[in-house]
Amino acid sequence: MQQSRRLIVSACVWVALVTGAAAQERTPPPPPSASTAAEAEPVVTWGGEVDFSSQYVWRGYRYSEGRVVWPTAWISARGFTATLFLNYDPKWDPTWNEYDLTFTYERSVGRWTMDGTYTRYVYYEGDRRDATSELIAGVAFAVGPGEIFTTHAFDVELYKGAYYMEAGYSVERDLDDTSSISVDGSVALWSRFIDKYTEGTDDHITDGVVGPLMLNVSYQRSIAPYLAIRPHVSFIRIGDTAGRRLLDPPGATVGLAVVVGK
Repeated sequence: MQQSRRLIVSACVWVALVTGAAAQERTPPPPPSASTAAEAEPVVTWGGEVDFSSQYVWRGYRYSEGRVVWPTAWISARGFTATLFLNYDPKWDPTWNEYDLTFTYERSVGRWTMDGTYTRYVYYEGDRRDATSELIAGVAFAVGPGEIFTTHAFDVELYKGAYYMEAGYSVERDLDDTSSISVDGSVALWSRFIDKYTEGTDDHITDGVVGPLMLNVSYQRSIAPYLAIRPHVSFIRIGDTAGRRLLDPPGATVGLAVVVGK
């Protein structure tokens, strides 16, 4: 009897040890702390792209007669981003006719994302050089699968007092480990911005009219470490009848960007 009890006790101890070891193997390691995750994020990120587009259209304006190339480079750290944009138009004189430098600070709080931007635009036509600057405020709020956004641009130099507002909804989703898609639609209002550009013309556009209605779709796919391609298409329609006659943007533009960065 005593020997049987010893065997039973030994068996129970063995089962407990095996069960405990198996349970220990199945228990996943604890998740990294917030400080560890933050340390894993790179402090500085950088990137660039070369975008081949069928036409240069900005805020409903047609800025080229045909294909253009847009080299862009950026660097980001702690919410701040500096971006350099260039425009190459083979049908323009000079061919390199625009240089834009942008500084942005972005911060997210809960569902809200807010950013402030200063952009300096420099553009050339023959021997003539023009330049202006804008202050741009942006706000986005996460709703459903995407976010509602609005941006407000104020010219503070050459077209001082000009104002441009845009509002819309955007969605961006990862399709798998190497590809993603983004879609956004927006409507804009012109106030003084369009007035400044069209004063003196026969078909003058007044303040507060509906500007471009835009739908942008892009697909990005990684093809190598730090290298991706991004085909994209934009559908454009001016909301105001006079604006459509005066500006005459194309119904759509298409492009392909080659993206590098981390």
